[in-house]
Amino acid sequence: MIHPDRGQEQAVENLIQKNPTVKFYFHGDEIEGAIIGLMGKYPNVYYSIDAVLSRLPYSGDALHVSGTEEEYVSKVKQNFNAMLNGAVNDWKTKIEKHPDRFTWGTDRGGFTWHYGEEVSRLFEELSRAFIGQLDPAVQEKFAYQNAETMLQKS
Repeated sequence: MIHPDRGQEQAVENLIQKNPTVKFYFHGDEIEGAIIGLMGKYPNVYYSIDAVLSRLPYSGDALHVSGTEEEYVSKVKQNFNAMLNGAVNDWKTKIEKHPDRFTWGTDRGGFTWHYGEEVSRLFEELSRAFIGQLDPAVQEKFAYQNAETMLQKS
């Protein structure tokens, strides 16, 4: 799994080109702008979608702009539908274009409160609502089958 920084797209592509038998599992918003292009060129590229599902309209990921669990819970409850619609607008077409290469993930960051019970419940509720908006033929692939397949030996 690789979480590249911004501006490393060429280095990432060089690495993929030199290692065509390696499965590359990317994660993070820093590479998301390049991921569809990479998937179009390389069949060994996968991407995990996780905390980006909780993006607030116009102000970033709720996990990273909230200072406490209570603040996160409040922001998600107030913006749930807008967050869901934004995630669907950002990802549905991409996932359905490459239905075997996207996975749902649960990465949330580094603060202890990111793993609190209410944060987890809301994160899972948002994720399930998102998965429910995908084409039914893709839902189970995204939710768990793609990860299982990716982790099997080639």
